Amino acid sequence: MKRKVCLITTNRADYGLQRNLILLLKKNKKINFKLLVAGSHHNKKYGLSINEIISDKNKIDFSFKTKFKQTNPLSTLLSMSDSLKKFSKILTKIKPNIVIILGDRYEMLMAAVSALICNFPIAHIQGGEITEGAFDDNIRHAITKMSSLHFVAHESYKKTLLKFGEPPKRIFNFGGLGAENIQLTKLIDKRKIEKKFNFKFKKRNMLVSFHPVTKQPNTTKKYFNQLLTTLQKFPDIQFIFTYPNPDPENHIVIKTLKKYLIKNKNFICVKSFGQKNFFSVLKEVDGIIGNSSSGILEMPSLKKGTINIGNRQKGRIQATSIINSNTNASSIERSIKKLYSKKFKKKIKLTKNVFFKKNTSKNITNIIANFPLKNLSKKNFYESS
Repeated sequence: MKRKVCLITTNRADYGLQRNLILLLKKNKKINFKLLVAGSHHNKKYGLSINEIISDKNKIDFSFKTKFKQTNPLSTLLSMSDSLKKFSKILTKIKPNIVIILGDRYEMLMAAVSALICNFPIAHIQGGEITEGAFDDNIRHAITKMSSLHFVAHESYKKTLLKFGEPPKRIFNFGGLGAENIQLTKLIDKRKIEKKFNFKFKKRNMLVSFHPVTKQPNTTKKYFNQLLTTLQKFPDIQFIFTYPNPDPENHIVIKTLKKYLIKNKNFICVKSFGQKNFFSVLKEVDGIIGNSSSGILEMPSLKKGTINIGNRQKGRIQATSIINSNTNASSIERSIKKLYSKKFKKKIKLTKNVFFKKNTSKNITNIIANFPLKNLSKKNFYESS
């Protein structure tokens, strides 16, 4: 009998990372695959990324709209409460043998709680990572303790899980999905990107991806204004912005950005590119600036520079192409000048993505299809030496 596997996606980022994995899970003859779509995928404000899933010809077996009325802590909690009810109803209907959850989003935490209470084993992707500046860090670690199988992106992250008491036989280091996806994706021609999104690449271009620093409330406006003020000092660079995640205070980023877009001709914005388009844009720009994980997990594969601002990603293992900057204007300005320096350009030609391994999705699929199901929900605390 085929084992029933349910993969949950709640935003553009986790879907993009899992695109190739979904394809292999669907093809595997031992798996009865179900796709559950929730979170911001249905939200026009964040680019209606459900359309990307549909255009990939993926059957959406179960789906629900998540309530995003405002972006403050209370509204986030109410949204989580609503999602918990909906995840619980759907999972009890599916009765999966394994639930696949990627990452650290608060939407995913509710999926994990539902699966845990219903006794459906969780396979967690990208556990063990550290991001000290966001509450994603706490959520990721919480999901780890609820999970039965772990697919980490680096050996050091495996060691972290061992410290958490996770049994070594249930932890698999197959590399990062993002690093694999860039290698597998056939990137779109520069002119097609320009036509599709109605803008022209200039001689110099940078992609900007900035999210609220959720562990430092009431700092978003200050930090983002510091960034935007600095970027205005470089009129010869075209800055291509994407929208932030639906985190508390993200409305501040969006509102502030809209004002600057009017004042600066070299500022343009695309709410959501979709992964293939996003990778194609990364290939054409000189670097990425902000505090997104993409600059650390994926950009090194393209041998392009990343300016990582502030503490949001603090703790992640980094390639040599990462320039860490403080949140103040002078530090950001120095970092931009460094990225365009001859010395740095020479340096990043030797960059390697520390998260890349061959056959990441294939190896994960094999474990999902063949790992013994008996007593999978049970695990002993492993005493690491």
